[in-house]
Amino acid sequence: MRSGKSRLLIVALWLLGAKVGWAQDGLWLAHVDSLWQQGAFEEALALLDDSLQRNPNAAELLWRRSRLRVELGLRARDKERRRELYRLGLEDARAAIAADSLNSRAYVAAAIAAGRLALVSDPRDKVERARQIRAYIDRALALDPNDDIAYHLRGRWHYEVATLNFFERTLVRLIYGGLPDASLEEAAEDFRRALALRERVVHHLELGRTLLRLGDREGAVHELERALALPPSEPDDTTYQEEARRLLARIR
Repeated sequence: MRSGKSRLLIVALWLLGAKVGWAQDGLWLAHVDSLWQQGAFEEALALLDDSLQRNPNAAELLWRRSRLRVELGLRARDKERRRELYRLGLEDARAAIAADSLNSRAYVAAAIAAGRLALVSDPRDKVERARQIRAYIDRALALDPNDDIAYHLRGRWHYEVATLNFFERTLVRLIYGGLPDASLEEAAEDFRRALALRERVVHHLELGRTLLRLGDREGAVHELERALALPPSEPDDTTYQEEARRLLARIR
């Protein structure tokens, strides 16, 4: 928990920033991102809410608020509250796209929020969102082919679609007549692309999980061990590492 002096400093910085237009420059956004990195989601969200009252169509603020709402949704105990936060996150990301259709991070945020919303929805809604999520990811990569998170999301898309159950596959055929091709091999390749751009705990975790589904136990163990070896650098890294630890215990 932050000290009283720390909170006063943040308020003072915000007041100073408001006077000089700091909410629109890199320093202010870096401050918000720093709060996210520290897991201070509520504080970062309050600052963004305040900024958005004066700048309601600022794409850089909107996609960041989307990301924060998803983070809070991940930690919500109540399923309905979780779904509501993901829905609001998707609304923010779509608003960011409307404000700046060339902002790749807005499409990444939309794909993340839509993906999380799909995971807490019924099978039909999950299937209906699959094309939407892929479209967001493809647009993000077209705008920024060096975004490791976008490659990770495409890998997750391949993984989720390739592992749909029988009922979900039946819905896909009835609703769409099918979905774009997806495979675990393509999922693994996208996770490798993500790792080539930036090494993250979550990239190793998902590549390890995918290799395990492909029957490559040795490769899966290697990736899961790499996930555990990296020092946590993002708010969810300890959660990802605990998941990697459970997977390793299961296959050893």
